[in-house]
Amino acid sequence: MNTVLIALAGTAVAIALTWFFCLRPMRRRAGTTAVGCCAGPAPSIDDRIRAAREELSQLQSARPGTGTGLIPPPRREG
Repeated sequence: MNTVLIALAGTAVAIALTWFFCLRPMRRRAGTTAVGCCAGPAPSIDDRIRAAREELSQLQSARPGTGTGLIPPPRREG
């Protein structure tokens, strides 16, 4: 019986700490642009599409082996 009470007390403490340190601060900031505790403003879909297109054009214009940090393809010994 004591172990059940200890388990219930531990669960109650975990729920209370989660509410106090996680959920309560997020509910306070519900009116601001932050989605979570540390999140900044979310970029719009147009900004995401523009960034993806820029990245795609950079990848398409790059020649293989000219960038830094690229791993060369394996050599085939025949």
